[in-house]
Amino acid sequence: MKNKVIDEFKSWLKSEGLSLINTSATTIIAVYIRVSTNKQEELSPISQLKTIYKYAMAHNMQIDLNYIFIEDEGVSGKSAEKRKEFINMVAYAKSKEHLFDSIVVWKFSRFARNQEESIVYKSLLKKNNVNVISVSEDVSEDSLGPFASLIERIIEWMDEYYVIRLSGEVTRGMTQGAEEGKHLSVAPFGYRWTGDINNRQLVIKEDEANIIKMIYNKFIKDEMSMLELARYINSLGFKTKRGGMFENRTINYILLNPIYKGYTRWTPDGKLTREELYNNNRSIIKKGSHPPIVSEEIWQLATDKIEKFRTFRKPHQISSSNPYDWVMGLVRCKKCGKTLIRTDGKLRCNGYNKGACDVGDKLDIEEVKELILGEIKQYIANPINIKITKRIKKEIIPEKEMLINQLEFVIKKEERIKNAYINGIDTLEEYKKNKSIIETEKITLQEKISKFKETDKNEEKTEIKENLKKVYNILTDDKIEIKKKYDIAHELIDKVEYENGSLSLFFNNIK
Repeated sequence: MKNKVIDEFKSWLKSEGLSLINTSATTIIAVYIRVSTNKQEELSPISQLKTIYKYAMAHNMQIDLNYIFIEDEGVSGKSAEKRKEFINMVAYAKSKEHLFDSIVVWKFSRFARNQEESIVYKSLLKKNNVNVISVSEDVSEDSLGPFASLIERIIEWMDEYYVIRLSGEVTRGMTQGAEEGKHLSVAPFGYRWTGDINNRQLVIKEDEANIIKMIYNKFIKDEMSMLELARYINSLGFKTKRGGMFENRTINYILLNPIYKGYTRWTPDGKLTREELYNNNRSIIKKGSHPPIVSEEIWQLATDKIEKFRTFRKPHQISSSNPYDWVMGLVRCKKCGKTLIRTDGKLRCNGYNKGACDVGDKLDIEEVKELILGEIKQYIANPINIKITKRIKKEIIPEKEMLINQLEFVIKKEERIKNAYINGIDTLEEYKKNKSIIETEKITLQEKISKFKETDKNEEKTEIKENLKKVYNILTDDKIEIKKKYDIAHELIDKVEYENGSLSLFFNNIK
């Protein structure tokens, strides 16, 4: 949807003879667009974008196509966690590079319909010097003075009241649908939707349904465990609905899902705990209208077998009595990215334990500890090749920082005019003219920056070396408690990758 809207926006600019580049711009903005209803007063995504563009051009703002965030149609504004583009936008806003100065929306209700959430995210953004602006609700201090903040809160209260009423109506409608045996979520593995949104029906997806039948058959008749089934299915090259690897918990969920015997299950808050797969009093389970993949008898046999043998593992606890616990959680399998966990007194890939990875090597914990300490010792002697995954930004003098920020803004502007020409928004003459102006400005800034002395790189190496010495001394001191060793090891070391019998350390640059 996002690409479609942006393409339509480019075409509109071209047809109207408008330029994406605002030569008088002093700030860069991000655009956030969300459409949640089909009501007539709800502007379409392209209409919201056009409105924001006109506002930006009139207020010395520059839209960057890289920072246009558009939710898929129908995504609710009640919770930010369910809005992928929103979360992505906030992550960009928190970037140290300060990619944009403001987020512009059509209405505040597009940003959030929960006042508490709105305040939290706006406060977070303000800490990163990013403001939220509504083009249709002017609550700036320039126009409303000291009442600006109060008016903004009133608008948020009204939006929250609306969404509370709407939520109640939606919940009542979904509850009624669940009581009637309607499936109210995405099509599960083994099925697909057919028909339009008002008259859709679950139908069997044969290739996936065959995998479901095989799982039940091998679990019941061939006595294969869930872990063995996950590994077997992965070995055949099959993927889950989301394109991932099968795990033992994936098999567990499939075997206990009543959808496959022709029933529907709906949980009001959408959260079904692992324990509730077995003992569930909150969900509504009803006979559905969709075709079953397995019989009720087969489904019940699988459920009875799981109930008979099910056990729950307790999570690993940090123990002050175990001298190797500071290693736990550090080592990861390079192939699948899963953490190596304690298995029968040794470390092994948790992905392998779940059937989602074929790297089943067992590592001796004491040997792993000695290898990590040995690597740290080598880097103390020669830190030149140390692998740093996270760096702390060095403090620089204000004048230089201002010049660098200004240069970054000019470079971004240069990229935008190039994209505007490539996408046919600006003519070749307009591109050459804008490029000449920007090139002159860029050269001037670079000359000014070059006059400042660059930070001595040896200073950073010395700092890292000293940190490594301190950590090494802590980890090798028997008098220091394990908890402190665990904390300092995890603060210094970002990860330890295991591959083919070797370990590679990646460090954080800590102070």
